[in-house]
Amino acid sequence: MNKKYIKNHALASMIRGKSIEEAIRFSFSNHRDRMSVRAAQEYANDLYYLRTKSFSPKIVKTNAFPINILVKTGINAFAFLKIKNLSNNNSYKLNYFNKNKYVYPDFKTPKLQIDGESINNCCIELKISNKRIKNSLKKHIKQCLNYSIKSRKPVLLLYLVYYRTKSKYIIYRSFPKFFLIKKNKWQTF
Repeated sequence: MNKKYIKNHALASMIRGKSIEEAIRFSFSNHRDRMSVRAAQEYANDLYYLRTKSFSPKIVKTNAFPINILVKTGINAFAFLKIKNLSNNNSYKLNYFNKNKYVYPDFKTPKLQIDGESINNCCIELKISNKRIKNSLKKHIKQCLNYSIKSRKPVLLLYLVYYRTKSKYIIYRSFPKFFLIKKNKWQTF
């Protein structure tokens, strides 16, 4: 495979992740009572196809298959966490190699509940993976630790993991995986 194809495939994956994030945000902002999961899926697909119109059709189609199941799993994960609404995202100033960098967590919520514990003012970092998360987990936990230190709030790292089932039809399944980072410690749920 050539480098341009690999680069475009990676970009399309990032665009897919951002489209899923925006669909979940749109679903849980002011429209929660009026928006169905199907409407959020259509919103994510529209964003994805609009932002990838300059890519090869093969790359676009390959990355588009799991969008619907990922949006549904993400919305169900937020409902499982008993999130009612999301707050506006403010940036945090982090110092990387003596350079200031402003970063934004994916979501902030005034309240969520996980494993019977109520957590106030929590940042949520969303990651999407189609393989084992073990390879990138250390890097993502470090990112969330930086958010937690700067914001002095707990951070929930939410992975939406998807995989293709073994059948002659293209069918994807997905499940959420939670990691709570607070006070320089992390827990798996």
